[in-house]
Amino acid sequence: LPFSERTSVSDALMPSRNVGVVVNGMALGRRMSWAAGAFNDWLDTGDSFSDGANQFVGRVTGLPFISEDEGSLVHLGFGMRYTDAREGLQFLTEPEFNKSPVFVDTGRFEANNALTYDLELSLRKGPFWFGSEFVRTNVDAPARGNPTFGGYHLSASWILTGEMRPYNRKSGLLGRIPIAKPTSSGGWGAWELGVRWSEIDLTDQAIDGGEMDVLSFALGWWLTPKLSLNTNYRLIELDRDGVTGRSQGFTVRAIMLLE
Repeated sequence: LPFSERTSVSDALMPSRNVGVVVNGMALGRRMSWAAGAFNDWLDTGDSFSDGANQFVGRVTGLPFISEDEGSLVHLGFGMRYTDAREGLQFLTEPEFNKSPVFVDTGRFEANNALTYDLELSLRKGPFWFGSEFVRTNVDAPARGNPTFGGYHLSASWILTGEMRPYNRKSGLLGRIPIAKPTSSGGWGAWELGVRWSEIDLTDQAIDGGEMDVLSFALGWWLTPKLSLNTNYRLIELDRDGVTGRSQGFTVRAIMLLE
């Protein structure tokens, strides 16, 4: 994707790695995808299976519109994640810089369970793409007032060289850019501009984890299908512990795919 890191709300409320089993498939003439999974992190933590927290996850996506040549499409998605919170809960994240200090953090607290759901909307027309996601987590923790945390992002990109990201119907996800004229063949590779606005709110009831807004600009250059350079600039506003502040950062990332 155009940005070097996931959004803050996705990173804080939807863990990207765990140990478990997933089944998935398609329906409605390949215009719908579905996936369901069960997870327990006992292999990572070293605890017994019975002591590890269990998570149950599901997601469905659909294509209410796709043009005959598949150059234009509208994607909708809905996902849910339930955890029994046996190990307690803690939601935290950096300002969309992997090596940055943590900016928002609820601290660890005890809870009975938590339910996270997200809504997705994505539009693609040739080299243009717009995507958005709304995420919300309802926590059953009476001692903390049963807080609710959430956030959203709005993202857009334009591939300047005219390529179009492919859409994977089975996973309901966009793929990497197909390079029309790689530099290895004397071309300019593929260039992409991106902009994103994201918000996360980890303050509710008895928990003050902070609120953060992040504005990102991205410029990506795929030299070949296996080599890219990506630059991101971020402007961050943080409201936490009664203090509001701003910061900014710039990152450069080189990616080389070896497969």
